[in-house]
Amino acid sequence: MHDRLGEIEYIDAFTGKKHATSLWLRQSGSHNVSRDNSGQLDTQSNRYLVQLGGDIAQWIMPGQQRIHLGVMAGYGHSNSNTHSTLSGYRAQGSVNGYSVGMYGSWFANPEDQSGSYVDSWLQYGWFNNQVKGEQTVAQNYRTHGWSASLESGYTLKLKDYHTEYGSLNSWYLQPQLQLTWMGIQSGNMQEANGTRIRGTNTNNIQTRVGLRTFLKGHSIIDKDKSREFEPFIEANWLHNTQRFAVEVNGDRSYQQGANNLAEVKLGIDGKINNSVNLWGNVGVQVGKEHYSDTTATLGIKYIF
Repeated sequence: MHDRLGEIEYIDAFTGKKHATSLWLRQSGSHNVSRDNSGQLDTQSNRYLVQLGGDIAQWIMPGQQRIHLGVMAGYGHSNSNTHSTLSGYRAQGSVNGYSVGMYGSWFANPEDQSGSYVDSWLQYGWFNNQVKGEQTVAQNYRTHGWSASLESGYTLKLKDYHTEYGSLNSWYLQPQLQLTWMGIQSGNMQEANGTRIRGTNTNNIQTRVGLRTFLKGHSIIDKDKSREFEPFIEANWLHNTQRFAVEVNGDRSYQQGANNLAEVKLGIDGKINNSVNLWGNVGVQVGKEHYSDTTATLGIKYIF
């Protein structure tokens, strides 16, 4: 949720009243390193994602509770390079994909960012894929499918304190739990030389258990202004039920190290003024067999 929305609220530039996000945009770039189960295939890949969305409805309920409903759309691109340490051959792959979806969020107390929250989203994606080995013709195929997520957490304010420079800071702790279903249909493909290829990672369920801690700070020089900054650190454990695998003529090769991952994420969310909110973070995932995935994300919300 935080990667998609950053801070929960904004302040109306004309009335000074707090409202929900109107429009948001986020971009992320990633680098992945992995090895297959044979220990012979080393793969590196780079990914880029841009996603745009906004709320289409809000409901304010008793006790400061709030519900948001929104829509989103995205584009992603990935390039990969696989090297065989046994034969020395290389293969390149690329993916271009699009997605559309909806999200819904419930906050128990968005006024001071405390208490429970529940966030969910559902999206449909379709992808154009290409793979090319040395001295072979490039093969193209398409994939598509649904994915969905359900996330919940609880935000606890630990303490308020002033710094020696007069800044007011609030310290929060937020445990999180997220389930993500990945239902992309991998499909089957046959190369011109008769080689049969089949993807086998459909219906993966990823579980994420995490703990986020952040400071919400307001500098004395920003007195009577809406400018606020929220540095945070987050630690997660992720588990995937399916291995990301492919079968070539019945022989199964899968990515090692991605079943159980440890993740650390650092970043900052901030209100620049009454019209612009920015957020950014860097996250690193590590697993067994030299698996690693590094992602940098930048986001912006504009109120108009």
